[in-house]
Amino acid sequence: MADRPQKNPVLEATKIQARAVIPIVKALEAELGKERAHAIVGRAIADNYVTWRDRRGFESDTHPGTDDGMGFPVEKTVIENNDDAYGHNITGCAFADYFRSIGEPEIGALMTCGVDFAAEAHMRPGWEFARTQTRMQGAAHCDFRWRRKADAPG
Repeated sequence: MADRPQKNPVLEATKIQARAVIPIVKALEAELGKERAHAIVGRAIADNYVTWRDRRGFESDTHPGTDDGMGFPVEKTVIENNDDAYGHNITGCAFADYFRSIGEPEIGALMTCGVDFAAEAHMRPGWEFARTQTRMQGAAHCDFRWRRKADAPG
């Protein structure tokens, strides 16, 4: 019997969540309009993710290059790594592949990409975080960049 490829538990959990979240978002879009619905859902998911990270535990203001990736199903290429700056490109993302395959990249972005800014502001207040594009939006890669703030210790 051939070995089956191992499923990523984070991706599988996200797929289960999507089965509930997508119809809720669609109903809210119909009632409130897309922009308002996405703002509400995006904020709720981001706030919940930050709470989850608090429960999981983390050391505040660590260098972004030390993050363990938490088992996220992504492939990344580090493009800068020094004491005051870090950057990587996500060149493969199973979240983006999944949500694009079911025709829901916008809701996928709410559920996955949308948490990044809230999480980084909470976990790394001494760092400036930027991301201008994502694979979920159709870009070739996600461009994650961090710079230590001038007044931050380190």
